[in-house]
Amino acid sequence: MKQTYLALGLGLLLTACNQHPEKGDFKINVQLDNAPLTHISLEQLSMEDIKVVDSLTLRDPGGKFTLKGIVPEQGLYRIHFGNEKDKDILLALDAGDMQIKGDYNNLDKITVTGSEATTELQGFIHSMTEKGQALDASIEAANNLKDVKGSDSLYQVKSKDAEDQRQSFIKWFLDFAKNTSSPVNAAFALGNTNLSLLAEHQQEIDAIGKKFPTNTLLKGLVAKVDETADQENTKKATDGDQPSVKDGQEAPDFTLDTPDGKSISLKSLRGKYVLVDFWASWCQPCRAENPNVVAAFNEFKGKNFAILGVSLDKDKAAWQKAISDDHLTWTHVSDLKFWDSKVVGLYGIQGIPYNFLLDPQGKVVASNLRGPALQEKLKSVLQ
Repeated sequence: MKQTYLALGLGLLLTACNQHPEKGDFKINVQLDNAPLTHISLEQLSMEDIKVVDSLTLRDPGGKFTLKGIVPEQGLYRIHFGNEKDKDILLALDAGDMQIKGDYNNLDKITVTGSEATTELQGFIHSMTEKGQALDASIEAANNLKDVKGSDSLYQVKSKDAEDQRQSFIKWFLDFAKNTSSPVNAAFALGNTNLSLLAEHQQEIDAIGKKFPTNTLLKGLVAKVDETADQENTKKATDGDQPSVKDGQEAPDFTLDTPDGKSISLKSLRGKYVLVDFWASWCQPCRAENPNVVAAFNEFKGKNFAILGVSLDKDKAAWQKAISDDHLTWTHVSDLKFWDSKVVGLYGIQGIPYNFLLDPQGKVVASNLRGPALQEKLKSVLQ
């Protein structure tokens, strides 16, 4: 498994178990057997660039050298040897003295003292490599059976094993990030996971970020996860697939809360024509359609017609602001669970905006009414 180093910002919210101050002078004493007599640099890794903070040319055949400087806060650094590839030592560096011993030809087994965070980081990298190699082997074993005649059932078993292992791997990354006391190590762990996969665990990522609220390292990563989640949701919102509830069927009942906490059931609106309007504040196509829905509501609200806005929002404040900004003066409900909302599965919603027009008995008479089609349909049934 090829290692990828996510180098983001810097920052540290210290915990009681950390013996080093978060900023100040640092000194790294290194002894590596078989180290080449070459240029060595200590580099600070960030998302934007790589910054050299100290460097030297190794002249001691015994492999002893010292790097030092001032660290503004704990960050992700690496000791880099000349032009060698994959010959770096990653550090969760903060102020204080650190000692590194080992063999240049076996850098995955170096010994670190004086930095609990770096010791933890090195252990994580070692385990990540082993787990990644095992996962790669499982995927390869499944792929080798894919086109082999008569091996369909075995291929299915191997594929499921590989997928289970992949899910376990993702959980391992998340658990490490949640449990570490180092924001650098949390960000490194999460940064080695695909952002789209992290977006599926957005609440957990947000909780990890809140452990270190002033940490620019995690703040940058959490912001990227949030951005990716919104992109995934917008893509999902506009994919155009059809829901499972069809015209002529009775609309499934549900109960959700209004912004002020009052529970409203769909069945409580029986006796009126009801437009069940699925939308969200983050969904730009929904926001673009809202003026048309407002116009329809204002024209027909006195003719046995009501709208129930069902939001797939995640943020209550954003939901309420959109209701106010777009002048949506009808009843609104949500459980604030994104696409995990119970109504998504209940109605088979694949994209938003999407709506269902129900007759007074609760049966669907039309769906996905947009633009002029909404007002035309309402005119035909509300004469």
